[in-house]
Amino acid sequence: MYNKYLNITFIVSCTTLVLGCAPDNGEPAIESAPVSEDYGVPDMRTQMEIKRTIVQRKLSEVLPVAMRTHSIDMWIVIDRENNEDPLHDEVGGRYSGVRGAYIFFDRGEEGVEKIFVGSHEEPSTAIPPHAYDTLTYYGYSREGLTPIIRDIVHERQPQTIGINQSSTLPEADGLTAGLRDFLEEALGPEYADRFVSAELLVRDFRLAKLPEETEVFTDLVVWTDRWMKEGFAMVEPGQTTAADLFWWMEQRSREVRLETGASGSNVARIVREGEQLPLASDHPVEPGDIIGIDSGLRYLGYETDFKRTAYVLRPGETEPPASIQDAWQTTLAMADVYIEEMVPGRLGHEVWAAIVDQAQERGYQVVGPDAGGVAATDTRLEIGVYGHSVGNNSHDIGARVAEDLPFAYGERVRFPLVEGEFVAVEFHLSTPIPEWDGRTWYSRFEENARQGAQTVEWLIPRQEALILIRTTGGLASGP
Repeated sequence: MYNKYLNITFIVSCTTLVLGCAPDNGEPAIESAPVSEDYGVPDMRTQMEIKRTIVQRKLSEVLPVAMRTHSIDMWIVIDRENNEDPLHDEVGGRYSGVRGAYIFFDRGEEGVEKIFVGSHEEPSTAIPPHAYDTLTYYGYSREGLTPIIRDIVHERQPQTIGINQSSTLPEADGLTAGLRDFLEEALGPEYADRFVSAELLVRDFRLAKLPEETEVFTDLVVWTDRWMKEGFAMVEPGQTTAADLFWWMEQRSREVRLETGASGSNVARIVREGEQLPLASDHPVEPGDIIGIDSGLRYLGYETDFKRTAYVLRPGETEPPASIQDAWQTTLAMADVYIEEMVPGRLGHEVWAAIVDQAQERGYQVVGPDAGGVAATDTRLEIGVYGHSVGNNSHDIGARVAEDLPFAYGERVRFPLVEGEFVAVEFHLSTPIPEWDGRTWYSRFEENARQGAQTVEWLIPRQEALILIRTTGGLASGP
């Protein structure tokens, strides 16, 4: 699946960065697609058809299980114009208007009843007319939503009403204080007393991935990988700065009908003989630098978050120094240790503890999730592990593979891994490099994967070797 959009015919010209074109000077062929090529992102109509199918199936097949697992009779998602609930898109929202209510009532064997109430009529091109059993529009009436939602709830008499309030999960905390006050007043104290947090319902609803979602997310991983390699291909040592790379990638994402994700602000890192230069700085890239891209793209309500790493060849070099290559191979070996512990049902902090136990046996000191660890002042071996759920957000709703720090992660480190969910396998190693007077390379590993029945399954091949940037610019090689 991962290469279905890469069957592209390239323009062969030795004056541009193209695949398989050997320069006359005998340097390696450049492995980079011309940036004029399209990624094959579907048109907007096709995207909406894909999204509608996913929403319809999730509401019909996944939601009933989540509601019954957590004993919630009715789930109410309510938001309004310019202040959408985090689950707005996933329940098929388009325009909430004055107030929009997405109400789900479990009728047992008859299934979950889906009710939409909004101030403005939804067109046939939107999702609610296709995904909901009942649609009611109240316009700018004096009474508004109040009598309608009161009648809906009182008629059905739910014993538990799930609302989106959570101290742990931002994705399940979309009900504002003002809208909760509105619900309490509209429904009355008898039904307000039946409110319960829908956080675990929201978690399970989002984490249960349909085959269509896996296909969409895998496509996005493919596109993100290509986008990052194109970014490296435009680097000209001595001229291109980390800030230039950031802005080029921002522009490129929009040219191919995609958006950068929440992690886009961390797009470019330069390591120069052990020194980590400021993010997206104005320092030009130089031969001997190691460049890391940590970012992601958004598409159809899904978001990637992973890393790619490149080495800038010095004059006369055809590969990185052996110490750099060895450090990267050590990083890959630790990734193997990491994923062996990723077994469905294990709690996030338990997985973290198992990984760090093995790392300590190998001589690593373990540090927390702080961005730099202690590598800036310490030249010993170091590891930091901070894996996380990914999919609809770069840091998503499922288990965190991290230390049990409630203030930082809430209950997420105490959630179990779920088969089928999307995960980011993420950690760093600090490895002393002899040529750098013992200073360490803070190597970063992050790949997106699907949690399988025994361990994780890479959605595309992971980065096995460092991407190489020629002294004169362009890619000399790339995995």
